[in-house]
Amino acid sequence: MSGLMIKILVSFSAVIVILGIGLWLHDIRVRSQLLSDLPPQGQFIETDKATLHYLRLDYQGSAKNHPVFILIHGSSANAQDMMLALGESLSPHGTVLAFDRPGIGRSVNKIDNLEMSDPRKQAREIHQAVRALGFEQPVVIGQSWGGSVALAYAHILGPEIAGSIMLAPPIIPWYGPDFWAYRLATTPIIGTIFTHITLGKYGATQLDSGAAGAAHPEVTPDGYVKDSALALILQPKAFITNAVYALNLRHHLADMQTSYEDMPGTQGKLMILHGDSDPTVSINYNAMPFLAKRPDVELIELVGAGHLLHHTWNAEITAQVLRFLKNGKVNSGKHQLVKAK
Repeated sequence: MSGLMIKILVSFSAVIVILGIGLWLHDIRVRSQLLSDLPPQGQFIETDKATLHYLRLDYQGSAKNHPVFILIHGSSANAQDMMLALGESLSPHGTVLAFDRPGIGRSVNKIDNLEMSDPRKQAREIHQAVRALGFEQPVVIGQSWGGSVALAYAHILGPEIAGSIMLAPPIIPWYGPDFWAYRLATTPIIGTIFTHITLGKYGATQLDSGAAGAAHPEVTPDGYVKDSALALILQPKAFITNAVYALNLRHHLADMQTSYEDMPGTQGKLMILHGDSDPTVSINYNAMPFLAKRPDVELIELVGAGHLLHHTWNAEITAQVLRFLKNGKVNSGKHQLVKAK
């Protein structure tokens, strides 16, 4: 190789390195700007396999025996999303604890992401934190991926919960292509480059449209993206963790579904609320087959609701949770609910 060719290659490599460093620094700046204006963080608690971040609203009433509500967020979200949706409406009736799932938001895993991708493991870590905080028999409320965790919570800890309220939960393993960004983020080397050089810039342009797509055919509340701290998912480590979870959920559901009919301590404790217009998780594919296996479950079909139902139907969801607590059990079977005008 001639000396000229070597000089050209060295110069080209230097340009690539300088360009890469510039893009990396710019991505850091974009992420810093996005994260600097988010709601303040809550508290942290150590469990065996995670450091969990959580938000808390204490009970505002006077009853001696009041429930504790555990809020579990969906994919790409965080504890602020669930607290924003249901915290204020539930806190007059009980203490509310909203957790960042292990490795997401401000929580950190102590074990490999793949191992923690099992919703049953996430449920165990959250329950360990709940017990350490002095609470028993929680009412578990999870949305989307968090709904799968709420199901897993009942699956392995049925006798230790008062109820599991699942909002648009994936229940049945699905087939089809994975989201390209998740595949890219989990590809060795390439994933690291993508999440540290491109994710902040690209992700910042997708937050509003992504939220709007989840809410369709309804609309997101004003200020939703900022108030829900949605930009937390643009942290490289959290994004990669979330990607690993998303890519592996179907496999864990395939294992869980073999024993949906044998979940000790869950009779009369399981409720699903699901929109009939959900573009992300199908009620017919997920909730209906589960109801066929578990006729004791209560399925409430929200007419016209999309996937962001915990925000768009928060009053109705709160009312159903309180009705369940008052009755002490669910009203089994499928029912429809139309939003009052």
